[in-house]
Amino acid sequence: MLKLADFVIRHRWGIIASVVALTVLFGWQASKVGLNADFSTYLRQDDPLVQEYNRVGDVFGGNAMGYVLVTTDEVFSKENLNLVKKLTDAYEDVDGISYVTSLTNVIDFRRTDWGLEVGKLLNHGEIPQTPEELSALKSYVLNKDRYEGNLVTEDGSTTAIVLRFAGGDNKAISQFATAMRVKAATDIVIPPEKLPTGTNIYYGGMPFLIFNMTLLITDNLMILVPLMVLVLLGILYLGFRHWAGVLFPLLVVLVTDIWVIGLMGMFGLKFDLLSGIMPVVLLALGSADAIHLLKRYFERRRLGESAHDASRRVFKEMGIPIALTTVTTMVGFASLVISDFSVIKQFGLLTALGVLLALVVTLTLLPALLSFGVTPKPVKMKKAKRTHGLDWLAVFVYRHKYGVLIGAAAVVILAVVAIPRIVKDVDWSLCLQKGSAPFHAEMLLREKFGGSLPIQVLIKGDLKDPAVLTMMRNIERRLETVPLVSKSQSIASIIAEMNDVMNDRYVVPERHQGVANLWFLVEGEDMMEQMVANEDKEALLQAKLSTWHTGSLVAAVDSINAYLATLPTKIAEIDLNKIPSSAKREWLLLRKGKILRNLRQDLQKYDIDLGADVLQRVTDVALNFQLKADTRQNIAAAVTDYLRSPEAEAALSEGAMNRVSTLINQNLSQSLPDNPEWIKKIVLETASGVNQDDADWLAQSLVEVIRVQLGKARIAPAIAALRQALPQSSLHNKNLLRDVKGTLWQANENHLYVDAALAAYILPDDNPAMREVAWQFEQTGLPPVLNQMEEELTPTQVESLLTSLIFVIILLAMIHRSLLGGLLAVIPITLTILVNFAVMGILGIGLDAFTAMIASLAIGLGIDTDIHFVSRLRDELQRVGSQLEALKRTLSTTGVSIIINAVAVGLGFVVLLAAGGQHIRRFGGLTALAILLSAVFTLTVLPSLFLWLQPEFLRQETDGSPSSETKTDIRDPQPSEILTPEKKEA
Repeated sequence: MLKLADFVIRHRWGIIASVVALTVLFGWQASKVGLNADFSTYLRQDDPLVQEYNRVGDVFGGNAMGYVLVTTDEVFSKENLNLVKKLTDAYEDVDGISYVTSLTNVIDFRRTDWGLEVGKLLNHGEIPQTPEELSALKSYVLNKDRYEGNLVTEDGSTTAIVLRFAGGDNKAISQFATAMRVKAATDIVIPPEKLPTGTNIYYGGMPFLIFNMTLLITDNLMILVPLMVLVLLGILYLGFRHWAGVLFPLLVVLVTDIWVIGLMGMFGLKFDLLSGIMPVVLLALGSADAIHLLKRYFERRRLGESAHDASRRVFKEMGIPIALTTVTTMVGFASLVISDFSVIKQFGLLTALGVLLALVVTLTLLPALLSFGVTPKPVKMKKAKRTHGLDWLAVFVYRHKYGVLIGAAAVVILAVVAIPRIVKDVDWSLCLQKGSAPFHAEMLLREKFGGSLPIQVLIKGDLKDPAVLTMMRNIERRLETVPLVSKSQSIASIIAEMNDVMNDRYVVPERHQGVANLWFLVEGEDMMEQMVANEDKEALLQAKLSTWHTGSLVAAVDSINAYLATLPTKIAEIDLNKIPSSAKREWLLLRKGKILRNLRQDLQKYDIDLGADVLQRVTDVALNFQLKADTRQNIAAAVTDYLRSPEAEAALSEGAMNRVSTLINQNLSQSLPDNPEWIKKIVLETASGVNQDDADWLAQSLVEVIRVQLGKARIAPAIAALRQALPQSSLHNKNLLRDVKGTLWQANENHLYVDAALAAYILPDDNPAMREVAWQFEQTGLPPVLNQMEEELTPTQVESLLTSLIFVIILLAMIHRSLLGGLLAVIPITLTILVNFAVMGILGIGLDAFTAMIASLAIGLGIDTDIHFVSRLRDELQRVGSQLEALKRTLSTTGVSIIINAVAVGLGFVVLLAAGGQHIRRFGGLTALAILLSAVFTLTVLPSLFLWLQPEFLRQETDGSPSSETKTDIRDPQPSEILTPEKKEA
């Protein structure tokens, strides 16, 4: 080490010039560092789940939904609807926005005299002008669940403009830039100062969450770095009372920060949520070696050594210890590379690199500067007396070692009790500043719009097949029963809604032609491009999750996956008309079970539980239908009305109409007619002049008329029975009645969709009653990605913790040439980790990507104090022999350095309490606590263990230890030797 010291001092000008040149170079590169707050990129991008998430975003025009929320006293006013229209038009022109949906451009379905009309909610975008028109619009919108809770709140006070952000190869940058353009477009339409009183505009959803967290990174850097510098200046001044003691450590950490950030720029790395605080962490950590080195340098200078000799000897004496502590600190951070999170990997590697560079700068720049001659101030007598406090600590530990160890055991017991209370339930919205506008937007989305986190299920198959669409509706129903999940929607519910408007039943049409007719009306609409893709072979079923809490998120993802695992990959469509009556019983029971399940889920969506008996009774009423005289009369009247209408395919005389109606009525059965041939025969035999084709078309239409009338008659008593059981407050809920009516309508259908394997087991091979339909389904979107992050968090962090702990034990055992020495030296760190987790359990702080790292960091940071303490205690024991005197000397020298360093580094992390994100504040507070506890345990528990066990390695001389002849030359100065001349004379 002396040769290296001589080299540094001999070439000090060259070293200083090199450091300056490298700092300028890296400073220029640092300006190229970008930002990335998109936590969907924090997992490995080659992960199949992440790849599918990105692919779905590309296929469906983006998988990130942003929301512009306009809050006011009344959305349904001319002024506010005009504002929404202007904003909608402006956002449609924003580059990076693929689709915009609002009250002023959303698609709407209405029944007219000519059939189903597909248009806009506001015809031609025209805003209603009269109070009556506005009131009618409000009533209409708030009674449709596709609008209420999606585009407007139930009380009409807030409306949402939904923006689908386009994907791309660099989503984080593009979404950030797009969010900026959206805000700029808003300011052009209506500058903030011109917003009417009581009207506010908020931005929420994933893209704006990323936008605000990106700004948070820069805000934290701008605030925390200067604040940390001020704190460090104060600590260094109080610790050294010398300009060099303040300037040199600060210079080391600033140079280190510039070098690391410059390397990030050279390699194209970006600041993320974690690495964004890395410069602050390095400011706190990087000064540790310089503090220890300067402390020793000042001691030697006060002994009268020259600057040159003091620099050489300090380099020799402190070089290896601080190199070892650097290695252990690096291990703590570098062990984070085991994590599957790129954000944790990058933070660990960059911080480990920073610690290494801090060592390089400390061992090169610092000795070079010190060799020019830095003279410390003489220590006055009053300063010598200050060490007596640590002498008292030495005496206390020496006399009460067993009490200290009992206290440590109590800490372990407390931790064992508290640690199991830790939960992996962390709210990602903690990244936002509580009380800020972005935080308010997120809370508003949760409370009024079902949340901002989309749940997505990808469906593959023939989307125009009623079997696939019906199964999709089943998935929608099931999603609505998952806690905190709501507002499910897909092409299946769109088709069902169109069928409800047209035919008064919220259900997927039973026949292919019925689906095709409705599909044709919406084909080409922007809405369809967000729901179906790949030539109508892929569909995206979406819902909303009203939280970012990982515990609830994991529960929702697991619940959905568990349900999807029960679905068949092959659907069997069973035509009940083709099943012999003797073999129908099993199928009818299956149908009844499906109706019961769907009915229960419909009610559960609205938080209604009527009990199994009530649902059984209602279902039985629908299934045990009896054709009565009044129903026959209604059917006859409906048939006659159709024959008289302009839509009738054949013109019949009044007498022929009556005869056809009478004969049809006489031939009606309990079940719905499916074959029009018997009606065609009646028409041809009764009405003269009707050709075969017209009779065929007319018969098909009359079958549908009869089916509708029979269907209504079948479910009317069931609905009446259900209404009697419903809570009074639910009787006017149109959406609830629509849903249960659609479910009960299944009692009228002749097609049943079951597992193909079950159907094959019941029916013989090649049975004409069965048709197989293949389809695929899987959960995609951000929640499964976040769920995987959550599942991988604990195992990888435990692995990281064990790796660093084992490495440190081995390293310490090698240093002290004793396995016992290595094991004893990590006990303070182990206690620190236990207390850290115990505090988390007691305070209810969740385990997340930030708090999970603290244990590994505590090892890397805390082991430094152990190495310095053990090395100094070992030296002092060899010098003085007396355990108490050796402990006093160790605490009065290295102990002071440990305290100064712990306070400096700890306060460095305390500075993070001023960060914008709550997650960073928790991380900073817990890490600061860990650092301070590590110092306390090192100065109390570790010497107590040594005094109790009397380990032999403490009395063994290390390689390169000074001989007895030279020990006096390099011993520590005592207070009497470092007094001013005046005090000595006194």
